[in-house]
Amino acid sequence: MSRRHRRPFGEWLALAFGAVAATVFLTLAVQKADQDARLLHAEHTATGIVLGFEGDPARVAFVTAEGRRVVAKIDVYSGTRVGDEVPLLYHPDDPSWYAMDTRTHHLPFLVPAIALAGAAVMGGITWHLWRR
Repeated sequence: MSRRHRRPFGEWLALAFGAVAATVFLTLAVQKADQDARLLHAEHTATGIVLGFEGDPARVAFVTAEGRRVVAKIDVYSGTRVGDEVPLLYHPDDPSWYAMDTRTHHLPFLVPAIALAGAAVMGGITWHLWRR
């Protein structure tokens, strides 16, 4: 008589964590790759003013070429303070999302590559656990 192998709760928990982590990493990779791709082709520049900080990103206000006032949350150069001017590059499709401090973004697609590697590792671990 064969007994069906039942997975312990901890194994199900590990499987669920791995699947969620892989999905989060993959989502981050896609979002950041889209952002980097659009910013690589962006030709619009502006000067922003740092309004404040929310953790690591800064809230920066700037005016687009069309005259629209935008506030974006972006990473800024180390040592930047509230009230400082920041040179920006932005894409007109959604300048509040597709904006960056031109002094900080030197390695495009680095974050998406790391996130994609994380998704692959977590997916592989999860697959290995599932096949056991």
